[in-house]
Amino acid sequence: MYIDQAFQLVKMTAGQTGRNPAVGCIIVKDGAIIGFGAHLKEGTAHAEVQAIRMAGDARGATLYCTLEPCNHTGKTPPCTEAIIQAGVKKVVFAERDRSLDDTGVRYMESHGIAVVHEPSDEVSDFYQAFFISKEEKRPFVTLKLASTLDGKLADDHNSSRWLTHDKSRRDVHALRHTYDAVLVGRATYDIDQPKLDARHVSDKVPAKVIITKTGQLKIHGQDQETDQRIIVLSPTPVEYAETILTDDFRPARLLELLHQAGIGRLMIEGGSAVISEFIEQDCFDEIVIYYAPKLLGGTLNNRFYHTVESRMINLRLTDVRRFDDDLRLTYRKGQTDVHRTY
Repeated sequence: MYIDQAFQLVKMTAGQTGRNPAVGCIIVKDGAIIGFGAHLKEGTAHAEVQAIRMAGDARGATLYCTLEPCNHTGKTPPCTEAIIQAGVKKVVFAERDRSLDDTGVRYMESHGIAVVHEPSDEVSDFYQAFFISKEEKRPFVTLKLASTLDGKLADDHNSSRWLTHDKSRRDVHALRHTYDAVLVGRATYDIDQPKLDARHVSDKVPAKVIITKTGQLKIHGQDQETDQRIIVLSPTPVEYAETILTDDFRPARLLELLHQAGIGRLMIEGGSAVISEFIEQDCFDEIVIYYAPKLLGGTLNNRFYHTVESRMINLRLTDVRRFDDDLRLTYRKGQTDVHRTY
């Protein structure tokens, strides 16, 4: 029960912590919650420390945490030391932190603390993105698509601006809220002039990332005066943007550069050429596709995946949601199907 409550704190702060994991913590003493905390921002106090501060006197208490407490010094001191000094008698955590060599379980046990691993499929699934990003030193990549039933992102004249229902579009904003950055190609940026924010659900503004292989890009007026972080991957500097200079536009290299720029979770929203290239180069982890009950026909232009040669890619369905007549399907690559919503 308390792990579930701690995970609710994680859901509230997901997308705020950069390359650090969102973590929730609850401290219980004599059957009552005396403290709770969440990691709010990269470089700030971790969830365990926040909860201990709120609790005041945590001697003899049980600490419930979604992720195994850290036992190293990074931008903040080890959480294990704070737990030991607070006099906590028992620690219950849901997910082992496989990204660290020394997780601190034995260290806490050597100081008389009982440590219990209480696994949760939902919590484990949540942390896969963090583990992938940290271990592979690249962002976790989600391809987000809004498509007709025949696989078109737009008609042949790029005039079909909205394919899905407004409820689906609101859900996209909720999804963006959990990402550090949203990426599009130069053509999509020029044609759609997208805001790529989460304004319908929060005031969070993910970084806007634009790829221009030629360096020919004019930043739109709305982006010249915004507080939104504008990142451009380009062979030459681009005015009014944070330019990451590169002549290597292989998706794997672009992801490496974005990770170095502090991006831990990346959503790619188009266009079809960019999406196809990331799929073809096997540089994605997840696909979220919103299907609209429409057929467009026309040429092969604007189909979300097209390559010269056919290649089968197997994915696992992990989530299904419905917004009126629209359908949102989430597929993971190379992950166990841990939960479904029907």
